[in-house]
Amino acid sequence: MTMEHVTAAILAIAVLISAIRLILWHRASPHPHWLRLAALLVLQPTCAALLFLALYPPPIPVEGGTFIIATAGAPRFTPNAGALTLALPEAGPVQGAEHVPDLATGLRRHPEARRITVLGAGLTPRDIEAASGLAVRFDPPAQGSGILSLTPPTAAAPGDSFDVGATVSPTNNAIVELLDPAGRVTDRTTPDQQGHVRLTGTARAAGNSLFTLRVRTKDRTMAQASVPLVVLEPKPQRLLLLAAAPGPEIKYLRRWATDAGFDVTSQISAGGGISLGDAPIAINAATLGQFDIVVIDDRSWTALGGQRAALMAAVRNGLGLILRPTGPLDAATRSQWRNLGFALTGANSIAPLALPKAAPAPIARTRLGIPTEILPDDLRLPADFLPDVSRLALSPSSGTSVALLHDAGDAPIAAWRPQGRGRVALFTGVDSYALVLTGRTPLYDDWWRGLIRAVVRPAPRLLSPPAISWAGERVALCGIAPRASVEQPAGRAIALQPVADCAAFWPAQSGWHRLVTKTGGMSFYVQPGDALPAMKSARNRDATLLLRGAPTTAAEATRQAPGPAWPFAAAWLLVSALLWWLERSRIGRAQPARSSM
Repeated sequence: MTMEHVTAAILAIAVLISAIRLILWHRASPHPHWLRLAALLVLQPTCAALLFLALYPPPIPVEGGTFIIATAGAPRFTPNAGALTLALPEAGPVQGAEHVPDLATGLRRHPEARRITVLGAGLTPRDIEAASGLAVRFDPPAQGSGILSLTPPTAAAPGDSFDVGATVSPTNNAIVELLDPAGRVTDRTTPDQQGHVRLTGTARAAGNSLFTLRVRTKDRTMAQASVPLVVLEPKPQRLLLLAAAPGPEIKYLRRWATDAGFDVTSQISAGGGISLGDAPIAINAATLGQFDIVVIDDRSWTALGGQRAALMAAVRNGLGLILRPTGPLDAATRSQWRNLGFALTGANSIAPLALPKAAPAPIARTRLGIPTEILPDDLRLPADFLPDVSRLALSPSSGTSVALLHDAGDAPIAAWRPQGRGRVALFTGVDSYALVLTGRTPLYDDWWRGLIRAVVRPAPRLLSPPAISWAGERVALCGIAPRASVEQPAGRAIALQPVADCAAFWPAQSGWHRLVTKTGGMSFYVQPGDALPAMKSARNRDATLLLRGAPTTAAEATRQAPGPAWPFAAAWLLVSALLWWLERSRIGRAQPARSSM
């Protein structure tokens, strides 16, 4: 005899004794009330039956191998009490669940699992691989508000501009700002209809710094996050400037390249066999192999003659080349540059170049950095008027080239295309030096850095920092060799065990970490565990949605499992309260005679 049978027998005996007591009481009563007796005789066995069902709920059909997985935000009471519930660490307390450190551990304990129903925000990256191969059911929650995604910049060099991409929600009346480490706004924009934004900042001295992405609505900060930036001191790149005549364009380009840290060699023809700049060099494979990039104007291109073959051979071996016109092109040069893959369609004449509006003074001041006695703010800030900057009206972009720069009117002003292992770019700006004279040095810097970055000779590949990572979650570090280690913010080093050039690392704290290998190192930032909650939730939600509906490996028969007990317990409580009230009420009992006095 099972405990279920013993419990049923005890309740039946109790109901029988109670019924006999009620009948004897009714017979002895001078004023019997049949309705009261009938109600008590019905309620007592009903109360006993509900108590038995609460203790031993009836079974319900459940698909074999079906489990409930509780994740962050899952309800405390699971809706399907017939299936086994596994609660992951993010779920918190879940009634009647088996708590497991991760999904893989739960599946090892219950190898019969074939289907899982995910409750809450979704599986974390720790559990995604373990869920592959299972049939996953997941009804995602509504998307939260805040910063849904953040793309930090890659490593930059001092003086480089960098971009930060993000997606925010909601988009109505939202303003997204990028603040530098001193708390000053360096860029401000509004999101598009999809919530996407792109903001620009400027890297300063070499080292690690934290910018801040802030989302505001009506003077209220809705969300913010740290944006890590690693600024490396690069090896100086060798730049060769070839110009057919001196002029302000080549003068300011040479000055900018020197200030930007390039090792500049210039060859400027003054006519009559006179050359300005550095000592003359031979244009051959040996000499050009020592440079990383060459900037040449149209007249110097023509003057090279047969040496153009050596120049293009060096480009095919990895050298970067930037072509720039000084005015309308002659037919021969136009044909030769077109053969390099540039369209050069349109009028062969000079046209105005549309410039964007200058940034507000506070943002412009932030991007220019700290003023000096030589360059105070009144000399560094942009002039109130737009300078006259011209361009060659010929369009450089075509089906075989990639547009690189556009003016404010969306006209392409630069494009590049590959040539062997190197690249060639064409910049149609004619007098871009006017930007420097009118305080628009950041735009001039952006143009020329973008051109050089697109075509410069490839440098040895550096370690790249991982994407956004959080404390307490696994970080994948790739491109490393044996005997690599990670230095934590407290100074302790942890050795890594790479497999196929990748290793896993679990940061215990937030802050700057440093990956150290035999060939060098790379700093990377770990966000606090509670940072970017909307982004973490969206990541888990999207990753789990990709698993939804995965085919199961085998069909399992339907089995019987105990159903939920709380409905019977609630009904038992209500019937017991009604029975208690009826037994103590005066309904159906003889009323005492009232005195007539």
